[in-house]
Amino acid sequence: MTVRELIEIYLDGWRLGTAARSLQACAPGFYYDDPNTGRIARSEFPDFVEDFKAYGASLNGGVVPSPFLEYTHTVIDAAQSPATIWCWWRVNNTRFQGTALVQANATGVLWERIAYYAPLPQ
Repeated sequence: MTVRELIEIYLDGWRLGTAARSLQACAPGFYYDDPNTGRIARSEFPDFVEDFKAYGASLNGGVVPSPFLEYTHTVIDAAQSPATIWCWWRVNNTRFQGTALVQANATGVLWERIAYYAPLPQ
């Protein structure tokens, strides 16, 4: 599988809100950095995605949007390894949005770091 295919699988998992789909494309040492919860190990990623979806649902009348995420911009620089991916994302039907920086190589997605466009309510 190419690096670009791995990236598409990973992002597709987020679009659908399916951690298992994203994890199909992740390297063994994958981690996810969230400014509110900190570093999330691969083994904790499915629970994090479920919590993220629950928060998205709370902003959408209690319903998880389908598809879950929308990417309005995605830039992939695969000129060197690891490839760098930048995305602007939004939870569908909400104003909850932010940016993501992702790196991937032939072993899979190495990590993702996100930032929120607006502060989360307390």
